[in-house]
Amino acid sequence: MELSGKVCLVTGASRGIGRATASALIGRGAIVAAAATTTERLADLGASSTHAADLTDPAHALTLTDEVLAAHGRVDVLICNAAVRIDGRVDELTLDEVDRSFQVNVLSPFALAAAVLPGMRERGEGTLVTLLAPMVSGGRRGMGAYAASKAALASLTQTLRQESGSGITVFGFDPGWVRTDLAPDGEEDPGPVAERLVEHLVTARSAREPLR
Repeated sequence: MELSGKVCLVTGASRGIGRATASALIGRGAIVAAAATTTERLADLGASSTHAADLTDPAHALTLTDEVLAAHGRVDVLICNAAVRIDGRVDELTLDEVDRSFQVNVLSPFALAAAVLPGMRERGEGTLVTLLAPMVSGGRRGMGAYAASKAALASLTQTLRQESGSGITVFGFDPGWVRTDLAPDGEEDPGPVAERLVEHLVTARSAREPLR
């Protein structure tokens, strides 16, 4: 895929991997619609448009796609990067915390993909990307809500891969243990990880297993 001129919607773009990915896409000439809970930290990014979207409510995901489509006419690439991580044992977590984990990590990507897929099918091209966490999604002590939601996201990704249709690329991306607000002890900075993700966009192939 030639990224120059492609409309790329990136969620969670105000920090970490999302911001680094948005910046890398801008550097490739992409039209970047950057979304985050608030737009304050997006002001200096240089994105083509910025959007406030609180993805703890999937209805905001639908509003977000409406805004991006109104601004740019289409979405060529959707990168579902936004995530929350709420640690705690299963018996310690509140149902509200579990609900928030699934709303942001699973249901909002579900809503976003459902909103942009029809246009991609009509054009016969497009790319859907989710950020996965295979090192924990099989189950991890003290991370039940996060692990379970990422496992559900992996399942959703494969369903999208099977349903999306000809010309549409779908893959999950495994960033590894990256130094972000969610993982201050991460082993790698977001920049090189984002560059790897962008290279996968260029090669544009669907994948059953997460790409790294």
